[in-house]
Amino acid sequence: MTSAGKQWISRLVKLAFCGGALWYLSGKVTLNDTARLAESPSIRYVVVTESSESVTLRDPATGAERTVARGALASHEKSGRDIELGLKSIVRESDMGWALWAILMYAPVTFGIAWRLQLMLATQDIRLGYKDSVLLTFAGNFFNFAMPGTTGGDIYKAYHIAKRTHKRTEGVTIVLLDRAIGLASFLILGALTIGISWQKDMIGEYGKWVGYLMAAFIVGVLLFFSNRVRRIVRYEQILARLPFAEKIKRIDETTFSFRRHKGQATMSLLLTLAMHGFFVGSIYCAARGLGIHPRDGQTEGELFLAVLLASVVGYLFAAIPITIQGFGLLEAVFIRVLVNGGWCNESQMLALTLSARLIQMAWSMPGVIVPWLGFSRPQESEVAAMNAENKS
Repeated sequence: MTSAGKQWISRLVKLAFCGGALWYLSGKVTLNDTARLAESPSIRYVVVTESSESVTLRDPATGAERTVARGALASHEKSGRDIELGLKSIVRESDMGWALWAILMYAPVTFGIAWRLQLMLATQDIRLGYKDSVLLTFAGNFFNFAMPGTTGGDIYKAYHIAKRTHKRTEGVTIVLLDRAIGLASFLILGALTIGISWQKDMIGEYGKWVGYLMAAFIVGVLLFFSNRVRRIVRYEQILARLPFAEKIKRIDETTFSFRRHKGQATMSLLLTLAMHGFFVGSIYCAARGLGIHPRDGQTEGELFLAVLLASVVGYLFAAIPITIQGFGLLEAVFIRVLVNGGWCNESQMLALTLSARLIQMAWSMPGVIVPWLGFSRPQESEVAAMNAENKS
């Protein structure tokens, strides 16, 4: 099968997955406020008007309206609310102060990630100025979050780093490891959060999978960086027999070199954890702005823990490349933690996940000017040539 054919199949699979997620959410998310009657809790009525004593409801099937006492409404089984907000009310009643904090909390993230890229490249004696690192990171985020197509942000960064050094294989490998250390940070935060909230059972089956991934990650890292294990399994001899052995060996040496640069590796991980802290803080502020706040004995700390857990585990699952921008996978985790946990309804959940994506997109927009500053977007032929050179 040709490369173009594989790309089209990949796109169709992603579109199909997103379509399935939209179909599922369409039955859960509403534009208008809704309520259920205690006498017929299976029917969801549209709220026309409401007061402290009565509510006027519209039957979605017949269009008939009726006014009932507030006490005739059924409380939601998880949130305890008698009226569930729809997207219109959520947006209309959102707190702009919290929304501004959500945007500002994300501000340090791109600059911290740029510093991490600079630190990691320095382990291979690849010198990239901080200004250029910031520009490449903004542009990479722009192509990842705001632009469709096959030339993603990581390819963009790898292309320009490869152009600026004779160590092209090492530079491209560092870009891949830069993404990997971000996922490792989410994995560590997820495991720690699940450990803290273990008795609350906030994540269910997802927690087991994160635990399995964390265990596999720790074992894999220990085995990979162990000289003793390499000698026992004759790792060097195995690499020598593989196709493109010379390139694979250079990739392996680039990754293994972090053992000799413990300071930069540790700093990169700590920096990533800090940036993810700002990222989660941004989502927490967005949640507060959308009316998601503690009720009935819940605490601010528990809400932050729930948002932290939903975010880190959600973005871990969203990294699975079977959908567009993780749509559906991210929402599935947020439903499990925030909706089933009684913090919000499905409409608020969707508004929150979309807000998180919009904030990322907004902070990636400065990347649109980077190609005008000398970091042009590579053509497909140039990317293909670079990939072929790295494989040869």
